[in-house]
Formats: sequence, structure tokens, C-alpha cells
Amino acid sequence: MTYYPVLLKPIHKKMIWGSESWAVSCRPNEMCIIENGAFAGEKFDAYIRRNPSRILGTDLKDSTRFPLLVKIINAQAQLSVQVHPNDDYAKLKGETDSGKNEAWYIIKPPTDGHLIIGLTPETTRETLYAAYKNGTVPQYLNRLKVKEGDIVNIPAGLIHGIASGTIIAEVQQNSNITYRLYDYDRTDDTGNTRELHIEDALAVTDFENKISKATAATGIVENEYFTLKKLTLSEAIQESTSLTSFIILICVSGSVMIKTSTDTVELSANRSVFLPASLGQYTIQPICSQATLLKAHAKSNK
Repeated sequence: MTYYPVLLKPIHKKMIWGSESWAVSCRPNEMCIIENGAFAGEKFDAYIRRNPSRILGTDLKDSTRFPLLVKIINAQAQLSVQVHPNDDYAKLKGETDSGKNEAWYIIKPPTDGHLIIGLTPETTRETLYAAYKNGTVPQYLNRLKVKEGDIVNIPAGLIHGIASGTIIAEVQQNSNITYRLYDYDRTDDTGNTRELHIEDALAVTDFENKISKATAATGIVENEYFTLKKLTLSEAIQESTSLTSFIILICVSGSVMIKTSTDTVELSANRSVFLPASLGQYTIQPICSQATLLKAHAKSNK
């Protein structure tokens, strides 16, 4: 079997607040299709089943689901104030998805320069529930100033909200569980107020660590599920995959060529490439004077 850098066709979604591009997705109803090479036209999950050990890696070959989901989010309006569960709570609720830890790279900062990240120090479960009842949730939300190029860590249990004008690259556990706490009294296309999930949101919110570990100043996010690292390139670098895990590269500015001994693919801004674990040595060559990429790899959570 030939192993090469795999380009996936993004899945575009129109949202009430803007749009999402699911750049790397392996979900029954959101399945990416391979664009290039010997397996062009094949569904991503079918490709993985050809040889999980060599494609996902030896640490991940027995995974019951593809571990990561990569999105480009374009927020033309504010997203809801929301929170995600951890694995234990998702299992307790009988969810088919796992919990959801995620990380954001700020491609374009919000119009007012701030994201909603966590809660103010005095907030308790009781005060937040009272705020939900009387419509004063915004006064308990912490606002984090961000700029282009920042990485923001969003562990399960951290309340958050993406503000209008923001474009981000998001790497997360492969889960779509979101509990909405507040949604600005917004209505959907049919005029109905969108559902909130106050009981679940309060149950999973981490009130002890309201904003801790939110911003990763070092350019690296690492948790038990994945590692995300920022690469800024002005010249070619040579790297190699490990047999233990695949790599995903996400181009967030500029453009690059990904070269192996047999294949070359071009990666433009806001596109991603999947590098199977058995790919081996590859070179990243900036096409312009400078390019920025995110490098993600998953960890086994068996």
C-alpha cells in the first residue's frame, strides 16, 4: 500500500452565526472524501480501514473512532456561550460521542479584540444559575484579549464563546456535544429561540478553574488527547512521521509544499493535510516568504 500526504475535501456548513469548514472529519454524517493520489474519491473511513496500524499509527490502531476533528470557523456574529463535557460525563449521559477538549488558533481576532473565556472569579454555580434565570449571564463572563497568532486552550468544562469577526482554526476531540448556557435571545430561521442546556452546562462547568490554562503563550497545547504546535517557517524544514501516530498539518497563513520522495502536494491557507503514520520523511517548503502551520497529532486514550 502506498502512503502519501492525503488532501481531504472540506465539508462546508452554513451556521446561524456564520460558517464552518470541517477540514478533517471522520464522522458518519460528516465524512471527508480524499481529493488526491491513489485513493482519490474514497471516503476517509474506508481509507483508514485499509490498514489502521500503518495509517493511524500503532498507538491508535484499536481506536473505535477517529480521534480528532479539525475545523475552520468564521464567526460573522457571536456564537452562543457554551461548554463541553469530559469523557466521563458524556458516557454518563449515554452520548455516542466522547467528551470535547479543543484548542483554537486565532487567524483573525474578533472585532472588539476579546473572546469569552471562562467566568469572573466570584462566579459560583448558584450565582450563574440565578443569572440564567434573570438574564444577566453576560456580567459573569470573563473576556480574554487575543490577537492574531494566539493559541487558546479550551479544556472540557471551560465556558467559552467566539465573538463576532473571529476566524479560528480549531483542533478538538472528535465530538459534537455542546451545552449552550446563553444565546443572546437569538432565534433560528423559523423564529424559534434556540435550545439551551442549563442543567448539563452547570453540571460540567469547572467552577474551580474558571480560566486557568486558557492561553498557551508557548505556542503549544498538550493534553491527554492531542498535541498542537505552531510552526512559523521562512525556509524548508525536514521532518518525519512516527509509526505511533498520524500527523495533521493545518496551514493558517501563506502556503507551502509538502514533499516526500515520491509525492508533492500544495497546501494553501485554511487547508489541511493528513500524514499517515507510515509516511516517513517529508519536507515542508514555504512557497512565499513566510508561512504558518499548525501541527497536530493524537494520543491514545484507550
